[in-house]
Amino acid sequence: MDIGFALNYQHVVEVDTTPDGDKRHWAWVGPGISNIGKDNSESTSEDAYYNGGGNTKTDVTGVSAKYSVEGHRLIGDPFQDYVASIEDGIGAERETTYRVTDPTGKCIEAPCTVLDIAANGPNGAANEKTSFKCSLSRSGVATVVTPAAGTLLPESVNVAQEVTVAVNKSATAVKPSVLPEGASTRCLFAIEDTGIARVAADGTVTGIKAGKTRLAVKCAAKPSVSTVVEVTVTA
Repeated sequence: MDIGFALNYQHVVEVDTTPDGDKRHWAWVGPGISNIGKDNSESTSEDAYYNGGGNTKTDVTGVSAKYSVEGHRLIGDPFQDYVASIEDGIGAERETTYRVTDPTGKCIEAPCTVLDIAANGPNGAANEKTSFKCSLSRSGVATVVTPAAGTLLPESVNVAQEVTVAVNKSATAVKPSVLPEGASTRCLFAIEDTGIARVAADGTVTGIKAGKTRLAVKCAAKPSVSTVVEVTVTA
């Protein structure tokens, strides 16, 4: 089945929460987020030339690209905690990188500045959830890091192995197999019991305490296509 009219939730937006680190740590802009709006503005030049019969020609000379993010404050969410930590920051403290994966599997990355932050409460009526908002303003050229896989929707996803990891150690990232070819292979991960293990955006599982839990793997382009992996954390 082709993607057809793509829904907004089929797009995955992520932000690097360690912009000064040796390795990027991507956090999903998803939990607690109810709306992501694209708010672009353009700079233009209007000029009239003799060969145009005196008519004005408009050229786009620059684009200011920005994603506006809104939702409810979810304490403990990596993305929201990162944004909350830089709310009072200025200059380079607000600079990081975002990436967006669309339903075809195409992924772009771009440097950005985090603006318009309202992450630390109180912010609203006493009996309402604390609101959250920020903007991701692109500050450079977007780069395609993964080309589109195709326009088909995923039909199945499998993970060949169970996960075993020691406390305070990280296992090799889970690598799901998605069919058919021509469907996005991008998947999202969630741990059932985060007191036993945590999972990163790339599928890397880290042990927290000894025990067993489960890892849910869902296709980003079609979340109903999913599988579950057993996770064992050893002492």
